[in-house]
Amino acid sequence: MPGLPLTRREAIGALAAACVPSAPRARSAIFLHLAGGLSHLDSFDPKPEAPREIRGPFGAIRTSVPGVRFSEHLPRLAQRAHRLTILRSMCSEETNHERAGALLDFPGAVRIVARGPLAEALAEARRRIESGTPIVVVEPRALPYDTHAEAFERLARVLLPELDFALATLLDDLEARGLLASTLVVATGEFGRTPRINREGGRDHYAGAWSALLAGGGLTGGRVLGETDRWGAEVCDLPVRPQDLARTILAALGRQPAPGQAAWQGRVIREILA
Repeated sequence: MPGLPLTRREAIGALAAACVPSAPRARSAIFLHLAGGLSHLDSFDPKPEAPREIRGPFGAIRTSVPGVRFSEHLPRLAQRAHRLTILRSMCSEETNHERAGALLDFPGAVRIVARGPLAEALAEARRRIESGTPIVVVEPRALPYDTHAEAFERLARVLLPELDFALATLLDDLEARGLLASTLVVATGEFGRTPRINREGGRDHYAGAWSALLAGGGLTGGRVLGETDRWGAEVCDLPVRPQDLARTILAALGRQPAPGQAAWQGRVIREILA
């Protein structure tokens, strides 16, 4: 009857319903797990004014969005930044690979392990969503971004160029096939890397701040959401936990998380879906 207080079950149901858009923005999603944790300072959130032991050896290049810079080793993605939403405010408290990865879990997703070139795995993901698979997770065979030592030679020679080529190719492929508007593409790690470079020439596990890339799926491109401080150590605007991102991805698809899923404890980040 009108005016009666809601039961606990009804209140939970009403809250969950309110977190889901009235209509799905995307039909499918491709989630690229940057396993091991990609450093935001060496990719999508460079700090060129920071001391060298923070900023690292890489330069920061202009992108197609005025005022936004990426690592010099991501030129293709820089040219396509007008299609992207870069979220610079991922954060959590978990620095164990397995536990942190579980916060970005998608039950029922098809998983593809990239045993060869990343571009081939992402092409297979595109074929899966073309055939009707709603969520495809692509993850490397090991933890390639777990760069504790001698990180920068490996990032510059292999990891960043491979990521740059593979993601740019996927976005172009989806656009050419008329699929980008209905396919949400997301790439992020389970956590990030320490702002300060360690004695072995790498960066260690760090969950205080990292970045995520999003594109397609009805999202507005050419945006940077969230912000870290001048050394990239702390999030100072729009903090987003992994379970928040997972719930937002599901919301974009018009889906609810399962009650036992980490995303059930997350919130939809409306700024991402704008």
